[in-house]
Amino acid sequence: MKKQFRYAIVAASLAVSLVSCSDDDNNTPVNPIEVSLADSAYTANKIAAVEGATGFGETIPTWAKDASYAGTVVDISNPTETLAGGSIDADKTLEGVVVLTGPVTVASGVTLTIKAGTQVVATENDSYLMILQGGKIMAEGTAENMIVFTSGQATQAPGDWGGILINGKAPINNGDANGQANNEVASGVMYGGSVANDNSGVLKYVRVEFTGYKYDSESEHNGFTFSGVGSETQLSYLQAFKGSDDGLEWFGGTVNGTDLVSVGNEDDSFDWAHGFVGNLTNLWVEHDAARDHDKAFEIDNNSKDNSATPYSNATVKNVTVMGQAGETTAFRVREGAKGSFSNILVKNAKKGFDVHNDVTIRNVLSDELTVSNYSIEDVDSEVEYVDDSE
Repeated sequence: MKKQFRYAIVAASLAVSLVSCSDDDNNTPVNPIEVSLADSAYTANKIAAVEGATGFGETIPTWAKDASYAGTVVDISNPTETLAGGSIDADKTLEGVVVLTGPVTVASGVTLTIKAGTQVVATENDSYLMILQGGKIMAEGTAENMIVFTSGQATQAPGDWGGILINGKAPINNGDANGQANNEVASGVMYGGSVANDNSGVLKYVRVEFTGYKYDSESEHNGFTFSGVGSETQLSYLQAFKGSDDGLEWFGGTVNGTDLVSVGNEDDSFDWAHGFVGNLTNLWVEHDAARDHDKAFEIDNNSKDNSATPYSNATVKNVTVMGQAGETTAFRVREGAKGSFSNILVKNAKKGFDVHNDVTIRNVLSDELTVSNYSIEDVDSEVEYVDDSE
């Protein structure tokens, strides 16, 4: 394992330094060997696997779908309503079967309510549902009557449509007090700001399927995208299923979430950056053997300034990663991210924690990036460090 190899390097370095000392030269090493930041992290042994972590259990929650599920097929011959795209400018309620034929936005000051059991079917690739700053979504399903967003294509596949996007006014570290333009989705759409307790509504028992439409050469949609979303927003019992991009992604913000499941998403299952500081509890990842995947978790601070504040500093508890042996990276943490991770179970993976960049490694050494109660099974490497010199 690379970790063991690194320990050998550090031990050899210390030995050479001692041999190089000279009594005739005030015990100053003739050839001092500098230990790299990565080697210092291996020696500190801050991230180490132990036995006993249960994660979020080894069986997918009963309300969610595993990778064997083919997808939700809905009869749209007689829908309750068709949304042809555009802006929702007055309070509105959706129920029954709703056909989505283009991008729909919910304006500031407007609340979109979606009743339990509603099925929203996207028939056009460029369809998505976006909540603008100041708008709200109240989508509250139940375990027996989940709200489902899915593809209306004859053959459902990852990338068939967009997803759900929420833009709030909570702090980020890649903008200013007024936020940042989210031009990756639509020109001039703003997210972020200074309202830590901003409220964009409720998502509960909601599943999105086959998202990830790539609308230009640089950008594609996630299942759920939370941009600058505030702490009064409620996220629970959400599943992103077989999308071509990330499952759930946070760009800054302070929102908390519990009982979140990502299955078969081809890019990262969970992803955050730009100062996200929420609490996430009960997270479950399954990588599908039938397709390629990127990381289970990709955790960044800021690529342009690894020390940008507020730092990404999420508190994450109870995580299960069911990966693919020899392929999956469970957690890639980089670009200065901090955080606390506890009760982590990783099964079948190439790497457990993969920590990059000097600022991030220093966060490990200073106990600002911590991992506790972390178990691995059939994982090649429990932790690897890559500093900026490599």
